[in-house]
Amino acid sequence: MVSKTISVTEDVYNLLKKMKLSHESFGETIERLCKNYSTENLLTWFETSEGWKSMTETESKEIDRVLDDFQRGFKLQPSE
Repeated sequence: MVSKTISVTEDVYNLLKKMKLSHESFGETIERLCKNYSTENLLTWFETSEGWKSMTETESKEIDRVLDDFQRGFKLQPSE
């Protein structure tokens, strides 16, 4: 297996460390996140799941708001 070295900021490293499961290497964590949370996978899930097609614009905006709040929860808090 070929490996590559990448550089990330300390903030990105700390985010990745929060997402890493205890039994995973960092490479396995990156692979899991990329596979599970790719735009393509999310779009496929939305397109094939029942109920999304009849969603109102208000419901869609509420989901967007909840997802934005969720994503903000993964941002690093400033160190003290």
